[in-house]
Amino acid sequence: MSKQQCGICGQWKEQHEMSKSYKHRCKECVARLTRIDRRAAKQRAEHIKEQLEGTGYGYITCQREDRLRVATAAMQGILSNERTMQAYIDMAQNHPYPKLFEIVARNAMGYADALLTKIDEKGGSND
Repeated sequence: MSKQQCGICGQWKEQHEMSKSYKHRCKECVARLTRIDRRAAKQRAEHIKEQLEGTGYGYITCQREDRLRVATAAMQGILSNERTMQAYIDMAQNHPYPKLFEIVARNAMGYADALLTKIDEKGGSND
């Protein structure tokens, strides 16, 4: 088996010890950097939450960002599926295309709201 040098720690490692996603990094370094990134992101989120506490701004902003992110993913799914798009076109056939866009956007927001409501009901647990 051939060995490869990790670009982070500099150690020579067997191929099975190297990351598949990051070709020049070993799995240990990728795992360590991922833990550091997650910890830093959590600290940033906590800091932002502390700064916005009492303003009423933080929750609404996060809620809107979550809603937009989920709706965007739903819209991508809708637009990438030919059968679904044909159904929307059939629904909007008596309307100009802006009506089609409105229907797709409204349904994407509906999917987002339903998913976020379900998550809120369960408190974010995977039960």
